[in-house]
Amino acid sequence: MGHVVNMSPKVIASVTLIIVSFLAGYLVVCKPRLGRGLTTTLRISVTPREQLNFVAAQANSSLFKFVIGREAGLAPGLMRKLEVKPDSDSSVIDAKVAVRTRDEGQRFSKAFVAALQSLCGNQAQLSLASQAVQ
Repeated sequence: MGHVVNMSPKVIASVTLIIVSFLAGYLVVCKPRLGRGLTTTLRISVTPREQLNFVAAQANSSLFKFVIGREAGLAPGLMRKLEVKPDSDSSVIDAKVAVRTRDEGQRFSKAFVAALQSLCGNQAQLSLASQAVQ
């Protein structure tokens, strides 16, 4: 009924080597994703204050996420997770996005205000109030 398969030590060693190689390769390729991610946080001052919701809506649009991702050289998947919320107690919008490296966070920060200002045109004036990559 049951057949016992005898595998030679060479076959066992070969299979083990293949499995270990695969796992090592997987860890090398996926290691950056396994580490703790960074978050880039920006606070953007909006003038006039009445345009706060308009600016936040522009920053949350698919068009803006595409533009900022392209200008900052970031993966589209990162930009889909961009969160922009107006701070109702002030004339500031808060923007947060997860990035993989400090360099990505700095590129995002540098491109954000210019790209959003371009999208908003003359309806609002924007300035960077604060930024952090943590």
